Amino acid sequence: MFCVECGHEGPTFEGLCRDCFLRKHPLVHPPETLDVAVCAHCGRVEIAGRWERADLDDAIPDLLEARVPVDPRATRHAFTHTARREDDRNVLLTVTLAARVHDRDIEESFRTRLRVKRGVCPTCSRQRGKYFEAILQVRAEGRPLTGEEQGRLLAFIEAAVARRAAKGEEVFVSKVEDVRGGADVYLSSNAVARAIARELADAFRGTVGASPKIYGRRLGKDLYRVTYVVRIPE
Repeated sequence: MFCVECGHEGPTFEGLCRDCFLRKHPLVHPPETLDVAVCAHCGRVEIAGRWERADLDDAIPDLLEARVPVDPRATRHAFTHTARREDDRNVLLTVTLAARVHDRDIEESFRTRLRVKRGVCPTCSRQRGKYFEAILQVRAEGRPLTGEEQGRLLAFIEAAVARRAAKGEEVFVSKVEDVRGGADVYLSSNAVARAIARELADAFRGTVGASPKIYGRRLGKDLYRVTYVVRIPE
């Protein structure tokens, strides 16, 4: 087989050798720069509209997949890259796309610059704004909590939140208030607060009560903040 454009003998793609084919039909149309937002507080990286828990270096393959258009002719494609940091805000990428075109393997390389911009992810924004959806109150039946009891209950709640956050759930403790008889824990997720309240009651043989309160409306629906009260026995 030979190329109908230049006459070169060898494998062809739609009658063209590799170089002529890529000149007429580039498989990728890379931007000169790729802007990426990294949360200044937690380091999450914004990829395709989602904030991912990942180091920037580990996130580069996903960024390339999300941001570099690939010709539909290229199937089973994959990006590989090498990175050279120019400074804290700029990374020079040398990228190779390997793909199948008409049952033949083909590669195309290009360079682009990754520009790092500082941002704030929604979770950190809410956390710094003291956002909460529920209050988890810890109390004792008929008496104030002792300092030792309160410490154990709060440690249980903090550990339960940390486990969920480590699994990728968007949950955090907004604040903890010492109040008469116990403590109030403000949580960012009503569903998580409800689950932890039940876990806490089971672990300490207590009871759970709930009191919802409307605090606004969104898209025609009432929004509730719920106060959960866990009381441990005398």
